[in-house]
Amino acid sequence: MLYSIVRIISWILLKIFWGMEVKGTENIPNNGAVIIASNHISAFDPFVLAASINREIYFISKKEAFKSVLGKYLLTNLNAFPVDRENVDVIAFKKALKILQEGKILGIFPEGTRSLDGELQELKLGVIKIAMKTGVPVLPVGISGTHQICPRGKKFPILFKHKVIANYGTPQVFQKMLTKNKEYQDESINLLGEKIKELSKMNN
Repeated sequence: MLYSIVRIISWILLKIFWGMEVKGTENIPNNGAVIIASNHISAFDPFVLAASINREIYFISKKEAFKSVLGKYLLTNLNAFPVDRENVDVIAFKKALKILQEGKILGIFPEGTRSLDGELQELKLGVIKIAMKTGVPVLPVGISGTHQICPRGKKFPILFKHKVIANYGTPQVFQKMLTKNKEYQDESINLLGEKIKELSKMNN
């Protein structure tokens, strides 16, 4: 319920204040499991993703955000679950697998944290490992505009001045049979990074 309310409010605000545009909607599946992998340039990004598609997204979020009672309540009710970014988090990995096994959408920001300068950082391998383990396609997304509106460290967003765009690319499928092949994993994460970077640049 809370997710639906926040999604609608986000869509309205993003449209009014920043003229949000969604590209590549034909690449978003109407049903079935998929992993959404996006660049992360602002705290606004999860709201952009949630507002840009009609299906609910289950987000992996840093465990630090769940420390307070209020934060934990809000994030849990917004379909987010915690991950330990510093260590191998088996519980979060299993939770991600369960979400995909249920045919839902898993949302990941594979950089692991927000970019300070708006440029794509090195991606973590977790997204590829989940994709290879499940055989679920990864949908790369390039978000632009949110860094100018509300970069990391800024408390209040800039209104009306910048446009927000979410650009969805074609699904990428990675081979399950190569789950233990480190070279293939590295090639795959580099490919995904290039796709996200390309989609982000296409918005400008």
